[in-house]
Amino acid sequence: MVDETTTLIVVSTVVQTVVISVTLIVFVLQFRSQERAIRESSYQGLIGRYNDLITSLVDRPDLALSLFRASGLPGADSQSATKEDAAVYSHLLLAYGIIEEAFLLYQKKWIGDEDWSQWSAFLQRLSANPMFPGIFRMSAGTFDKRFEDYVAGEILKGEL
Repeated sequence: MVDETTTLIVVSTVVQTVVISVTLIVFVLQFRSQERAIRESSYQGLIGRYNDLITSLVDRPDLALSLFRASGLPGADSQSATKEDAAVYSHLLLAYGIIEEAFLLYQKKWIGDEDWSQWSAFLQRLSANPMFPGIFRMSAGTFDKRFEDYVAGEILKGEL
């Protein structure tokens, strides 16, 4: 009788220990997943605020012109720079930032090859604008390094 009781107590203790261990492991994995989601959400919020800032340049040509003249791009420092030049600059910068977001989603495998090829084609068209190489040089180091390397190697192909 003592042996059966002892065996039941030992088995019960082992089962409880396993259940508690599995519960803790599940809790830790959920916590990590939640932490990653919070980080991702924070970064996406930051990117959204950046896009809002650049959008404000599109909406306010005078502000865009001031920033454009200070950009160091060829012809931007002269008084001949127009609000239209500044608007093109702002739109290119906004599009460049949005395409960087698409690139990051592609790197995370959140969008597929076909979707990325459309974004890449759009980027290729934007790069035909004479201001684009200057915008790329001026903003170097402010975008994701992998994206900048992609643009330099695949889009501009050494035109810098």
